[in-house]
Amino acid sequence: MERSNIPKRIAFVMDGNGRWAKERGLPRSKGHLAGIGHISQVVEFCFKKGIQYITVYAWSTENWMRPDEEVTNLMDAIAKFGPDLAKKLHSEGCRILHCGSRENLSIHVLEVIDFATQLTKDDGPKILNLAFNYSGRKEIVDAAKKIFYQNLPPEQITETTIAANLYSHELSDIDLLVRTGGEKRLSNFMLWESAYSIIYVTNTYWPALQDEEINEAIAYYADSLHRSLSR
Repeated sequence: MERSNIPKRIAFVMDGNGRWAKERGLPRSKGHLAGIGHISQVVEFCFKKGIQYITVYAWSTENWMRPDEEVTNLMDAIAKFGPDLAKKLHSEGCRILHCGSRENLSIHVLEVIDFATQLTKDDGPKILNLAFNYSGRKEIVDAAKKIFYQNLPPEQITETTIAANLYSHELSDIDLLVRTGGEKRLSNFMLWESAYSIIYVTNTYWPALQDEEINEAIAYYADSLHRSLSR
């Protein structure tokens, strides 16, 4: 069956918020606020393009090692923009899923996450998958623990079994992975789900990512797909 030129699932490693702010003479906190606030624009455009699932890598478990002030600023950004983003997406029939650990998150942040997921639980088929406090390796470890407690014999443990126990088991694999900020690495992001992803890296910082460049990423995806199928 021929695959569509439009990815079913797109994922963004939303990097460069701090550098975006620094280049404008702003504190890093303003970069995080701009980054969280920019999610809405990107999601709206992707849904208009016909993309069904969108994943954004908003916070890695490794990010806890950043300075306390920066961590606080990011959490404040979630608390500030989270409820309004949830209400907006709910009005558009989009479901929000949290992909990651609840460990170390404050009560206030957990309240925002629970509000968003509960408010939109009956929405769909469009889905925003928020990878927040996320680790690709931890996701696989947690999936292995779930399978262990299911007491399955080894011969019944397959790739399908593992996929069914991942955080984002309701979603298909990632077709197109877009990393902003210019770094050419996965940074422990969706290691299982991105095994066959087409990867597009841009030097543009996340808060500055515009519709035109998302179109370029989608065109790159379609071209890469056609080349792989014609081999």
